[in-house]
Amino acid sequence: MGEYPIGKISDYKDGNKQEVAVGNSKVLISKIDGQIYATSSKCTHYGAPLAKGVLSYDGRITCPWHGACFNVKTGDIEDSPGMDNLQSFKVTIKDDDNVYVEVDEAGKEFQSLKAGRRPHKCIVTPTISEDTLGGGNAITEKDTIVILGGGASGNAAAEKLRESGYYGRIFLVSREPYLPIDRPKLSKNFGFGIEKLFLRNQAFYDQLSITLKLGTTATKVDPTSKSVALDNGEELKYNSLIIATGADPRSIPIPGIDLKNVLYLRTFNDYKKIEGIVNENDEKKNLVIIGSSFIGMEVAAMSAKKANVSVIGMEKVPFERVLGEKVGKVFQTLHESHGIKFYLEAGVTAIEPSETDPSVCGAVVLRDGTKIKADIVIVGAGVVPSTGFLKGTPEFKLEKDGGIKVTDSFQVEGLEDVYAIGDIAKFNYSITGEPLRIEHWSFAENTGRAVAEAIVSKKVIPFKKIPYFWSNQLSKGLRYCGYASSFDDVIVQGSLEEMKFAAFYARGDKILAVATMSSDPIASHSSELLRLGKFPTATEIRNGKSPIDVPLTA
Repeated sequence: MGEYPIGKISDYKDGNKQEVAVGNSKVLISKIDGQIYATSSKCTHYGAPLAKGVLSYDGRITCPWHGACFNVKTGDIEDSPGMDNLQSFKVTIKDDDNVYVEVDEAGKEFQSLKAGRRPHKCIVTPTISEDTLGGGNAITEKDTIVILGGGASGNAAAEKLRESGYYGRIFLVSREPYLPIDRPKLSKNFGFGIEKLFLRNQAFYDQLSITLKLGTTATKVDPTSKSVALDNGEELKYNSLIIATGADPRSIPIPGIDLKNVLYLRTFNDYKKIEGIVNENDEKKNLVIIGSSFIGMEVAAMSAKKANVSVIGMEKVPFERVLGEKVGKVFQTLHESHGIKFYLEAGVTAIEPSETDPSVCGAVVLRDGTKIKADIVIVGAGVVPSTGFLKGTPEFKLEKDGGIKVTDSFQVEGLEDVYAIGDIAKFNYSITGEPLRIEHWSFAENTGRAVAEAIVSKKVIPFKKIPYFWSNQLSKGLRYCGYASSFDDVIVQGSLEEMKFAAFYARGDKILAVATMSSDPIASHSSELLRLGKFPTATEIRNGKSPIDVPLTA
């Protein structure tokens, strides 16, 4: 343990943060209400420098890359996609003004990327008693939570339950045969092995006594008997049930959709199939992507150097529904500069078999008769909630889109002790009050953390998280915060041509969402302004006001 001087209190401005060297490492120093705090300096998601993020009046720091949030007073994570807390270091003031920070590993790089505090090791026992506590927390068999789904929301819920002090049994049921993975990476680059994608290793789940049921799906839920039937013949009894089954790729009803090499991208197995075909024989394949939104465009981007890529979209430009025509055109131009071809305002009528092998796709046929040669087809036509197994259970009243309506604490409406989170949950969005399903990775994780807190605390905790997502394509990064199910204007500050801008999505005089490129930390600052209810009006934005100029105060 070493204590190191880092200057005087007067060296640090209230409401600011900065990186400070300690030996060969760096800590993040933040000053809130005259108090100095020290934490590790990198986001626990992908290692972004938090000194380039934004600090709010309440001590909440937001990562500039992907919107993870931490409390600088404690190091605790508050918003995903980060999974671990920051390290928090003791700060001492001497002689009224000299500041010292106490660290464990002076001269070494802090373990700041995986440095979160862990719950004690949990030991499964029939009951909790003083005799069974030992060196860890005892697990009681008298209470059980079953989580259906091993994706972002389900995994986050399991971890947060333990962090929040839940000592009952936890079963995490996942249809995929491997540990929970960092799914967004599947559409960013080729070359990942499965181990590089694991969110946690097996030892982590063992330590927290989270029982994994991998390669397993639920076939029926009986809310009356509080039981779940699995496809392997097992039945799990629960005290609380969390449904986090995510979404399935949407198919399209056309001839040839079942031909070989017509694929979707949802699982690691899908990813490896696509990678294998694209890399086969070192020959450039003809890759056709049906769909011009995020999955389709990201697959196009990561395949551009290895294949002749064509993208088919129903809109005027890619992302038109989400990002608007002006921003969508930026992405189209970017992709075209890398040789990607677009067929827009187009519909697909059939996928024809190959002339040399009728079991394999050979061409995609458009509504106007155009045929696009295809050695591989990726269908990126959106997703649908994976709730089909609930259709025969009258207690579950599914929405038209297959989603599940939930309360503020993600309890399924009309059912006690049953919760739905992630892609399938339709909740009332705090900013607009409208019922929404939001299919974002970090937002799904946040719903998992929220439902765990609600179950353990037995309180209704209003969910007011601001959605935040990102996309990396051809060395350009998009950040997007907020959510606009519809908008009537897109106001742009900066240059679309130079791909350095902030776009503001307005409904009336209210800004609902912000998209940026090469303009950090505007998206993260905007996310906090939305949270605090301090975002400028659309009129102010049109008149040139930048959200960065609005302080993150109470």
